[in-house]
Amino acid sequence: MNTTSTFDRRYMTILIAVLIVVLLVLVLNVLVWFLLMSGGMMGMGGMLNGGMMNDMYTACVNMMQNFQSP
Repeated sequence: MNTTSTFDRRYMTILIAVLIVVLLVLVLNVLVWFLLMSGGMMGMGGMLNGGMMNDMYTACVNMMQNFQSP
């Protein structure tokens, strides 16, 4: 009878540890995403500054104007 209780307790401990690890990875993922979106990656090197966004917008508008509709 005592072995079943120890067996269940061991699996419950493993499951709780795995759950904690998954939650920590999720929290780290959200933090990294938030830091990248709040200016970490966007501000570095002017990757998506106003000029590049304007060029991308202009290219998209030109493509849509040149698109032949059936």
